[in-house]
Amino acid sequence: MDITLPYRLDRNCINDLMSNVINDNKLPKSEKITFDFSQLGFIEPAGITTLGNLFEWLLKMGTDTSIRIPEVFGLAKWCPIEYLDDSEFFLTYTGKKLKESSRVRSTTIPLQKVTYENSHHWLSVSFIPWLAMCLDVKISTLGNIEMCMGEIFNNIVDHSSENIGCIYAQHFPSKNKVTISIADFGIGIPENIRRINPAADDAAALEMAIEQGVSSRTTPRNMGAGLHTLISNVVKGLNGTVNIHSGYGILQTYLGDDKIELSSKVSSGFYPGTFLDINIDTEILLEEDKYEEEEEFVW
Repeated sequence: MDITLPYRLDRNCINDLMSNVINDNKLPKSEKITFDFSQLGFIEPAGITTLGNLFEWLLKMGTDTSIRIPEVFGLAKWCPIEYLDDSEFFLTYTGKKLKESSRVRSTTIPLQKVTYENSHHWLSVSFIPWLAMCLDVKISTLGNIEMCMGEIFNNIVDHSSENIGCIYAQHFPSKNKVTISIADFGIGIPENIRRINPAADDAAALEMAIEQGVSSRTTPRNMGAGLHTLISNVVKGLNGTVNIHSGYGILQTYLGDDKIELSSKVSSGFYPGTFLDINIDTEILLEEDKYEEEEEFVW
């Protein structure tokens, strides 16, 4: 079975990509799948994370997975295949780089798997120092970001039987933005929510999941509080956005007139597990860092 990647692989088409690979019984549509990269012309962090998560799932399912790359690539200024090579996607899933000259870009955290057990260590040792270097701010300025990221991993362990997520992050200096994409394959948020509200469709389930105090678990951990805190801190505190795909549900959160606005819908494509796409306004962080320096000077 051949799967041709779309020209533009971004958040808007990841559900359709999943549905091309996974059947209604949540199994691979074929025992052997070849991914054709020849038509790929653009890819966002969301696409890289989704590809990584999909390959991890297919490997776990025992699917014979291969990659078809065009003989000639890299002619365009922003070549998505070179971008994937620099993200270590091909190194991870084929065992070698496409070009020996490929290097992890200073503006990115390479694609990688992070388990819940080592997530806090990864945050403090890898992610936060990288972001501080990108923005030229003190690590202490990023405490709120570290807390938000911790909530993402809490969300994974609350909703996923896999206990592992694929993560990729990029700093866009010209846009004053950092994008963080994390995905896991598990039960997914809607299935969890339907334990307490069987009638909820997938879009409504996502809206319920981010309400403060909502929980589908019997353990002391409260998944509703985690997602609510994440969105509150990112959207209202950092002028950012949080987008969630899970099952057939898609939820977008953004800042409106000084309040968090929601937009949800039921998609025709299915995303197994949960995908989170977080965008942060780095100017807010720079202002906080500047304020900290002024406070220290006054003291």
